[in-house]
Amino acid sequence: MTRFVPRPGCGGVPTRHLTRPAFTLIELLVVIAIIAILIGLLLPAVQKVREAAARMKCSNNVKQLIIGMHNYASSSGYYPPAIKNDARPYAAPNYYYDVYPGWGWGTLVLPYVEQDNLYRQLNPDQVPFGPQVSYGSITPTPLTQTRLSIFRCPSDPAPDQNPFRLEEADRQLGLSNYRAVCGTDPSAAFYPNEDRNGIMWQNSKVKFTDVTDGTSNTVVVGECIFEQDKTKRKWAAIWAGHTGYYCSPDPAVGCGVRISDNMWHLDESSAQLNGTAPQAFGSRHNGGAFFGFADGSVRFFQQSADPATIKWLGCRNDGRVINYDF
Repeated sequence: MTRFVPRPGCGGVPTRHLTRPAFTLIELLVVIAIIAILIGLLLPAVQKVREAAARMKCSNNVKQLIIGMHNYASSSGYYPPAIKNDARPYAAPNYYYDVYPGWGWGTLVLPYVEQDNLYRQLNPDQVPFGPQVSYGSITPTPLTQTRLSIFRCPSDPAPDQNPFRLEEADRQLGLSNYRAVCGTDPSAAFYPNEDRNGIMWQNSKVKFTDVTDGTSNTVVVGECIFEQDKTKRKWAAIWAGHTGYYCSPDPAVGCGVRISDNMWHLDESSAQLNGTAPQAFGSRHNGGAFFGFADGSVRFFQQSADPATIKWLGCRNDGRVINYDF
C-alpha cells in the first residue's frame, strides 16, 4: 500500500512511504506447522544416523578388544584369562576353594588398546587387585574407577561407575558393557580355576592351538546391558577385575561369588539375547547384540536367534559345526 503524507517544512510536497503488511496469525501458524512437520520428518532420520554411528563404534570396540587379546597372546603365548589371581585349583588331593578377588581380562589387555599408561599405574604384575585370601574385599581407586570408552557401548546410557557390583557409594568401579564368554556350561556352581570349555575363565591359559573348533567358530566376548532398575539384576560388568565373594547390603541380593563381574557362560538362558535372565547377553541396539569371535571377527546376532544354537559357540573344543549366520 502506498500513501502520501505532507512532509513539514517542504511546502507540503508529498513524500512516498512504503508500509509492509505484517504476518497474519493464520500465516504464522502455517509456518510453525510446516517447521514442525519438517522436524518430525528429520528427527527419525537423525536418530537412525546416531544409532548407526553408535553401532559402528560398539562393533569397533569389540574388534579392538579382541585385537588386544591377540596381542596379549602374542606376548604371553595364550589368550588372557577372564580373571587373574592366586587361587589354587579345586582338584585332588586338596580341593582348595580359594575365592579371591582378581584382575580382569579388561585390565590385562590395556597395554594393547592404547591404555599402557593406565596399565603401568595399576601395575597388575606386582599389585594384586585385592587381598589374596578367601572372601577378601577390594578397595577401589580412582584408577579402577576410570571411565574407558573402549569398554562402553554408546547406545547404553549407563553411569561411568557400576553402582551395583559393589553397592557402597564410595566403592564403585568403572563400568563395562562387554563380558567374556567362559564357555558353554550348564552348571551354576563356581569352582576355582575350572576349565569351563571356553577360551577365557579364571587363570586360564588357552592357546590358539587349543581352540580345535576353530577361532572363527568360538566366541570370546559379548555385549551386556545396565538397567537402572536394580531388581532386574542386569548389572552389566566391570573392566578392572573380579570382586570375589561379596555380600550385598540388600538382603534381596544376598551373597555370592560374582564371576559375572567379568565372565559368564552361554546356556539357553544367557544366550536368549535381551532375555529376562540376569546374565543374559544383550544390548540397546535394535534387534540383537554384538559378539566377538576368537579370530577377531565381530558379528551381530539377531534377538530372534535360537539360544540352543548360540550357546554352542561358547565352546572351543566340542566338535560341533554351528551356522551362526543368524
